[in-house]
Amino acid sequence: MENKPNNKIDTTPYLNARTEWLERYGDYIAQKRNWQITAFICLLIALVSVLYLGYMGTQNKLIPYIVEVDKLGNTARVGIVQNTDLKNQNVVKYSLNTFIYSWRTVWGNPETQRKFVLDAYSYLKPQSPAYLQSNDYYKNNNPFEKGLKEKVAIKVKSIVPQNLNTWQVEWEELTKNLNEEKLSNIHYKGLFQIEQIVPSTEEEIRKNPLGIFIVDFNYAKIL
Repeated sequence: MENKPNNKIDTTPYLNARTEWLERYGDYIAQKRNWQITAFICLLIALVSVLYLGYMGTQNKLIPYIVEVDKLGNTARVGIVQNTDLKNQNVVKYSLNTFIYSWRTVWGNPETQRKFVLDAYSYLKPQSPAYLQSNDYYKNNNPFEKGLKEKVAIKVKSIVPQNLNTWQVEWEELTKNLNEEKLSNIHYKGLFQIEQIVPSTEEEIRKNPLGIFIVDFNYAKIL
């Protein structure tokens, strides 16, 4: 008699239990694995985001402004810098005009005078010959003491380039006593050597937004 193949799968208590465990907990294990993969992806995205934010934090976010001035360096318009060329003559004229005005003005009011002095130093390269000369000038011509008895008004007459880094400036100083009586009106001419250093910090932009520094100068009265 021919034996027919037995297609019936033998079962045992062990196999039955295993089958029941897989059916009951297999989906839980698959779901757990899916959540683990999702969590890993989220962690990776968060890590990339933190690294990117750290990189952005090291970048310069300062927005410098440019001041448009006329031929004598007087302010005409202020706006955000787009493409700034610090070798532009009007840029240099503005800086020299501001320096001369702040350096030589005697106002009388201590707080205002202090601002003029600080503004003047912001255009002087530290430890340069111009910086040291200004120190000597203030020692011999203390504007705070001078302001107790007279005032000095400054008017810049001309600012002319001699070469790329040297400029000739002419200005007049009108001195009056506290009663507004004229004491003198003296004209000066000087040569100023400059250096251009682009500001990179908020403090530098606040003090000297155009990055023009005076490194040396000499001047004399016009007789």
